[in-house]
Amino acid sequence: MSRQAPAEPLSARRRLPFEEAVRRRRLANGAEFFVLENHFNPTVALSGSLSAGPVYGVPGRRLVAAVTAGELMKGTSRRTKLQLAEELESRAASLSFACDASDPVGLDIGGSALSRDTGMVLDLLVEILTDPVFPEEELAKEKKRLVGAIRQQQDQTSARAYEAAMRAIYPPESPFHRRSAEERIPVVESLTREELARFYAERYGGGTLKLVVVGDVDAGEILDGLERRFGSWRGGPAPSIPSFPAPPPAPGRETVRMPDKASADVVLTEPSTLTRTDPDYIACVLANSALGQSSLTSRLGVRVRDVEGLTYGIHSSFTATHLPGPFFVTVTVRPDHRDAAVASALDEIVRFRREGMTAKELADEKSSRSGKFQVDLASNGGIAHAIDAAMYYELGLEYLDRFPALVAAVTLEEANASFAGRVHPENFTIASAGSFP
Repeated sequence: MSRQAPAEPLSARRRLPFEEAVRRRRLANGAEFFVLENHFNPTVALSGSLSAGPVYGVPGRRLVAAVTAGELMKGTSRRTKLQLAEELESRAASLSFACDASDPVGLDIGGSALSRDTGMVLDLLVEILTDPVFPEEELAKEKKRLVGAIRQQQDQTSARAYEAAMRAIYPPESPFHRRSAEERIPVVESLTREELARFYAERYGGGTLKLVVVGDVDAGEILDGLERRFGSWRGGPAPSIPSFPAPPPAPGRETVRMPDKASADVVLTEPSTLTRTDPDYIACVLANSALGQSSLTSRLGVRVRDVEGLTYGIHSSFTATHLPGPFFVTVTVRPDHRDAAVASALDEIVRFRREGMTAKELADEKSSRSGKFQVDLASNGGIAHAIDAAMYYELGLEYLDRFPALVAAVTLEEANASFAGRVHPENFTIASAGSFP
C-alpha cells in the first residue's frame, strides 16, 4: 500500500497560531519543553538553551563556559567521544552545544534527525547533558587547539581590530571585554578538568533548560518522554542574569600595526544600550539594515564601496541580547584608503542620523524582514529556532504570530528616532589593524 501523501508544510497552509499549536510542559525542576507537530517530512529538529554562558564565569576566565560546552560531546560515563559521534553519524543525526561572547548568557543546544530516530537523539541528549566526564586527554587536545587558534587570530587584521576596540570600550569585568592573546593563552593553558566540572556543577541543571522539538512526532509522546528523561535532573541555578549596564563611551583611536598586510580592517564602535527585549528593538534594527546591514545595497555599502571604491566590504550591526552589547561598523580597506574610508563612513552615518531613512527604504526593509521570517518558518529547524528564541527572551509564543504585524506597524519616525537616539558617531572608538605608513 502506498504511503499517504504528506500534509502541506506549516508555512504553506493556514495554520493554528503558535500559541495554540505548540504543546508545552514545565517540570518540577524548572525545565521547560515545547513541542510542535509538523508532519510535512519525516524529520525532527531540536533547539534549546541553558543559562551557562560566559557571563557566569569568573572575570578573566570566562572562556571556561565555552570550553565546558565544547567538551560535553567528548564523552560520558557510558560512551566515548567516538562512540557518541558514530551513534549520531550512523543515523545522519546531529547534536551540538556551543556558547561564545556574542551571547554572554546562553548555551545553545541544537540537533536534527529522522523522526524515527527521535528517541535515540533524545537519549543521547540527556546522557550528554546530565553525565559528561570531561576526559583529561580530550581537554589537553582542546587546549592545544585553542592556543593555536588564538595565535592564528593574531595574524588576522579583523580579529586584532575587533579585540582592540572591545578592550577600549569595555572594562575587564565586562563579558564583552576582549583580552590580549598574551593574557588569554596562559588562561587556556591553565584550565583544568576540575574547573570545567565545577562550572558544570554550578550552571547546568533543569532550572534554566528550555528545549524545543519540531517535526514529524506525536507531541504528547515527546513531552512524556522528555519528562521521563529529564525529570530527575537536578534543578541547578535559578534563571537570573547578572546586570552589566552599558559603560560610558570612550571616544578615541587605536591602531594595531601589523607588517606585510595587503588589506586592513577598521572597527568603529560604541557601547549600545539596545537589548533584544527593548520595545524599539525592531524599529532600531530596521533602520540599521538600511544603513549598513548589506555591503551591496545599504547606504554605507553603496557610498563607501560602490561609489567611492574605498572598501572591500562594510557592515554595521547591533549586538543586542539579554545584555546591551556594542554597535559597530566594520570596514575592510587597503591600508592607504583607511582614513578616507573612515571619513566617508562617519559622514554617511552623521547624515543618516540627521536625515533618517526614507519611506521607500523602510518599506523595503520591512518586506525583507518579514519575508526572511516566513522563509525561516519553511523548515523544522527554522521553526524550532524561532520558538526557541521567543521563549529564550521571554517574548512569548504569541510574539511569533504578531511578528509580521509588529514589523508592519513600525513608523518612519519611530525607526529614525530609535536609531538616532542609540548611535552617536562623536562617541565612536575607532580601532584599526594593518600595515600603515
